[in-house]
Amino acid sequence: MPFHRKCRMPIAERDSTARPANAWQEVVSLTRAMMDSVRAGEIDHMVALEGQRHRLLAVVFSANEARPSAAEIQQVMTMDAEIMRGAEILRGGLLEKLDTLSINRKAVAAYGQFQRSGA
Repeated sequence: MPFHRKCRMPIAERDSTARPANAWQEVVSLTRAMMDSVRAGEIDHMVALEGQRHRLLAVVFSANEARPSAAEIQQVMTMDAEIMRGAEILRGGLLEKLDTLSINRKAVAAYGQFQRSGA
């Protein structure tokens, strides 16, 4: 596998066909990248990372891999909770913008009807 000195993204993101040397560390790295994506408002990127992470989790919990400790799993679960909170905040903001857009469209339509009625 090529050495990616300047590339800071997880190995799994660079080459999804390669089996990482330490799948659990890749899961942790992808989870951190997901947190960064949510903080940046990049939901599509976060979802893509989750797909990669899901595949790696299958590797981590296969019979051939050493299991992470309970503390390590708890760390990822804590990060997952932060990701979900961030996604919910983004979702709420998007719904608020859609409500505003809907109200604005209704106001423009009402003004258009008012103009056409000649009042």
